[in-house]
Amino acid sequence: MENIEDLQEQKEEANNELSQIKNEIKTEKLKSSAVDVATSAIEEIGSMLGSSKVKRQQQEIEELKSENAGLQTVIKTLKQQIQINETEYMASTQKHQQEMDKIFTLFPKVKELLGIEKLCRHLGFEEDLIKRIFEMKPLGFKGKLYSSEYHRDFETDYSVAEIKPYLSDPDKLKLTIDGLDNVSWFRQKQKEFLERIGIKIQPKQPKMKQSI
Repeated sequence: MENIEDLQEQKEEANNELSQIKNEIKTEKLKSSAVDVATSAIEEIGSMLGSSKVKRQQQEIEELKSENAGLQTVIKTLKQQIQINETEYMASTQKHQQEMDKIFTLFPKVKELLGIEKLCRHLGFEEDLIKRIFEMKPLGFKGKLYSSEYHRDFETDYSVAEIKPYLSDPDKLKLTIDGLDNVSWFRQKQKEFLERIGIKIQPKQPKMKQSI
């Protein structure tokens, strides 16, 4: 049988072991608690950061919506202004055309002269020569004139430009160069050019009508 001293020693050892175990349990609980606190703190910080990011994104979205609404308002205003301008332009153009039609009716030669003025500029006449041509007198000139048919300039040392009425209708006018209309004058110049370089143009023979 064990004596009392042995039992007391075993009791003390058991108490010491129990105390050690309690301390270890307490330490583990503290560690666990610290981990829980740290985890909770991290989650809270993450939540705060996430909430701040969401709020910032929402603010940016609201700003973009506001800017977009402002742009839509500006676009709508501009479209309305464009529509007003187009309406005013059409009304002004129509009124102008009506006035020009009235002038052309009262003064038929004005329309003819405007067409001749445009032709003169296309052929290459300078401003001062156009004004002198419009004095309705023969005008001698020299220089180059442009042909749309041949896509080139033809030079003349001396020619006479004049505005003349058509024999069939005195209200209709034409520009003549050396007594020819501009198309015939350029064709004559082209023929002369080809002959100078040794190419002779045969005149076209009229087609004979077949008898039935």
